[in-house]
Amino acid sequence: MITKNEIDTWKRDGAVLVKNLVNTSLVDKCLNYVQNLHKNNELKIDDFGSSGRLEFPTLSILDELSINESVIKSVQALLETTDIVLTQSDTWGKEGKSDFSSESNNDQRMHMDYGNNSFLHPSDWNEPECVSIIIYLSNVFETGGETRYVPRTQENEKFYQEPYTKMPGIGKFPFFNDKNNTEKFFEENEPSVHKFRQELYEKEVIKKPATGDILFYRLDLWHRGTPVLKNKIRFVTNLVFKRRECFWIHQWNPGWSKKMYYGHLENMIEKMTPLQRSILGIPPPGHGYWTRKKVEHLQARYPMMDINPYISKLK
Repeated sequence: MITKNEIDTWKRDGAVLVKNLVNTSLVDKCLNYVQNLHKNNELKIDDFGSSGRLEFPTLSILDELSINESVIKSVQALLETTDIVLTQSDTWGKEGKSDFSSESNNDQRMHMDYGNNSFLHPSDWNEPECVSIIIYLSNVFETGGETRYVPRTQENEKFYQEPYTKMPGIGKFPFFNDKNNTEKFFEENEPSVHKFRQELYEKEVIKKPATGDILFYRLDLWHRGTPVLKNKIRFVTNLVFKRRECFWIHQWNPGWSKKMYYGHLENMIEKMTPLQRSILGIPPPGHGYWTRKKVEHLQARYPMMDINPYISKLK
């Protein structure tokens, strides 16, 4: 379970790297799975994401990361609520290359993630709405490609003066993904923004996650991806959880129930715990949604599910 000190660090700085949260054996199995897919030409390495190939539900070992109870409980602790839902889950590989086009994520520009997760500006810092997560399947010491970020320390407070608009794709600025094209644009067109951003790079924290390490961060954290070493591939799983009531933060993946009807996802749901089901939108035991009739209908749809937790908490 995430520690109090790690929770406090996340709330203060906007990010924390956590070790030994998820079973090492599970992470190793997930890494072997994606490496074998790539080796057998069943997984294309795109610029970002898996192009849907490894988005939850994958009906593979990877799904155990998306519904891992240690991760779920850590997010609940960070957001101080048990009422959370999963909005993003994708496993993908980033490859060492020399592509420096404006759309490349090889050496990313400094940015925040709220831009393509919501139509709105982030809320007050002391009222976090969601948690972004990177689970490092690869050992970054060997592959490169670590995520760098600027923590919101007292020293860095000037970088977190709202509104957060000094980045490509926000407000009046055109979108660039890579660092070189981004900073060239600002240098030529917005010198004051260019100066601000150069100071950001000077303050970035550099950490080297090992296999299984997890970075918990916020959508309003300054951060960026860095180059992977030549002939290496860095695999990660990206997750986002939000407070259920924050409907303005949108789901990234297609609907979780899209792969129903064929038995595989139904079997997985039957085997899940009530906590795991809850982050996919199935109300937890004790929720006002449940009546005896509705629980019986749940059993009818999922005959092998243990419905006792739902029955025992009927009001």
